[in-house]
Amino acid sequence: MARKKLRPAQNIEVRQSIKDSKFFGSIFSVSSREKAEMRINEIKAKYDDATHNVSAFRVEAGQNEALEYFDDDGEPAGSSGPPVLEAIKGADLLNTVIIVTRYFGGTKLGIGGLIRAYGGTARLAIQEAGIEELDEFHKIEVEVSFDKIGIVLAQLEALEAEINESKYSNQGAVAAAVIRADKLEPLKKRLKKKTAGDYELKIVTTFFK
Repeated sequence: MARKKLRPAQNIEVRQSIKDSKFFGSIFSVSSREKAEMRINEIKAKYDDATHNVSAFRVEAGQNEALEYFDDDGEPAGSSGPPVLEAIKGADLLNTVIIVTRYFGGTKLGIGGLIRAYGGTARLAIQEAGIEELDEFHKIEVEVSFDKIGIVLAQLEALEAEINESKYSNQGAVAAAVIRADKLEPLKKRLKKKTAGDYELKIVTTFFK
């Protein structure tokens, strides 16, 4: 089954006031832990006079795995970082970092109030940024005998694959293409039928776009 990934559609900042405190929510799409940490440091430098710069991120850490992180940055333990991370997870976002900056206004919010304020600011940032859905694609190579390369190319075109090149040798021919993951099995079935199983298909790499 083809997988999908969700990430913020844009990098933005939202602002709101809650009981005299100002909360800024900065959300970014990132490609790695290093990029997420770079964004966190960027916001900390931008708002170095803030009372707190709470952060959380969720990034890829291998196929079907995610690395999750949060930092309360001086707020009571569990009152700020976890609600921001839960907002990210609740929206099923990946490769996402959110930093919620707080300028204390003099009124204490209590643990419950902090959880609502930080989580709410993170969710507002997600809402305003929008969510982009990425589809899974495979870069493939299909090897067949020379006389059957036309069949392969025709089936790739029929399934709307992007054909990159066709290479020929004394041993046969190889078609290189990019195809949506959900069309890979239909391609295999068609090739098996039309070539009598006389083909080899290799997935070179998998990516999302």
